[in-house]
This record gives sequence, C-alpha cells and structure tokens, in this order.
Amino acid sequence: MKGEFIVLRRVRGGDVDLVATLYGTHGKLTLFLKEGYLNENPLFGVFEPFNWVEIDFQQAGNIIIPNDVRRIKRLSYKARDYEQFLYMSKISEIVLWFVHSYDEKIYGLLLRELGKKVKNVNASVLRFYINLIELLGYTPKFLYEGKVRKRVRINLENGEIGKGNYEIKGSYIELLRKIKNMEDYERIKITRGSFREIEKFLKDFLSFHTK
Repeated sequence: MKGEFIVLRRVRGGDVDLVATLYGTHGKLTLFLKEGYLNENPLFGVFEPFNWVEIDFQQAGNIIIPNDVRRIKRLSYKARDYEQFLYMSKISEIVLWFVHSYDEKIYGLLLRELGKKVKNVNASVLRFYINLIELLGYTPKFLYEGKVRKRVRINLENGEIGKGNYEIKGSYIELLRKIKNMEDYERIKITRGSFREIEKFLKDFLSFHTK
C-alpha cells in the first residue's frame, strides 16, 4: 500500500524500536519500525515529529510497517526554533486528541500550519482550534451571534450564548471573535492565563462533540 502521512508523535518501543502516530490519507495509524532508533537503520531520522512522508507500507489492523520511503519533507527542521517547536507540538497534539479519521481539509490545514513561520504562538494556536472546529462541522454560535456580557453561559451542544452549561468570561469570547475575523490576528497579545482558560474551553467544547 502507499500513502501520505504527517508524523504527529514518536516514542521508543523497548530499547531500539520506534513507534509513531501518523495522520494522513489512510487515517490516523500507528507505525512500528523495528530497530528504528539505531543509526544504521536506513529509515533512521525519517519518522521524526512534524515530518511529511510518502511511504509504501504493510498494514495489519491499525498498525503499519514501512517498506520504503518514496518522498519526505523534513518539516522537523523548522522546530529548531523554540517558538516554532511550541506551535508545531501544540497543533500536532490537538489533531492527535480530536481527529479520528482522515479529512482532506484537516490534513491540508495541518500541513500548511506546520510549514508556516509562526509569529504569535498563543494567537495561532487559538486560530487553529477555531479552524479545526469548523472543519469538523461544529459551527459554534458564540463566534457569530449572541450578546456578550461580563460572564456568559454557553450551551456546548450548539455553542449558543445564553442558558448553557458552561460559564466563561465574555472577554474571552470577544477575543476568539477577533482572532477569527482579523487577518492580522497574530498581532493580538494574549496572556498566559487567558490562553490557558480559553484553550480549556475549546478543549471542553471539542471533547463534548468528539467523545
């Protein structure tokens, strides 16, 4: 079989074997490479996080074993910059947590974002959440409608502001609307505390719909 994949995560299996989670044209799969951590392995260094690969492989259930690498884009090199590494790690984790099957648009979004130069990690991560939520088909009404007060209650089922089961600061909803609608959203400054609270809300929203 042949497929295109992005490496989301890589761990050591045993002492020298490599186990990686890939996302691509055959969905989200686990790759096993025997002795993949040995320097003399011809595929050593190929399945590093963030790399894009086109491979021939064998598949047994959710496990694939690579036979050959046809093409590779070593996007992992971009992660030498610390801010870039933080962003690439975060969006790979988001896909790992919340995307369960292949979607061409989500795959394209992830590939584009891994390849771009990020200027503002917090704003870019929140924009990625927004884009992903909409590509998954969950159009949250809080991004488009509803009066924002000091604190608002949100219905996680449809994202409507009003009588909901989730309470959050109204300023956070206004911030998300700005990030969605501004072309230069990376100029928006977001404190660590605000980012942590907003991300928790977006994770809870996605968890409600993808659990």
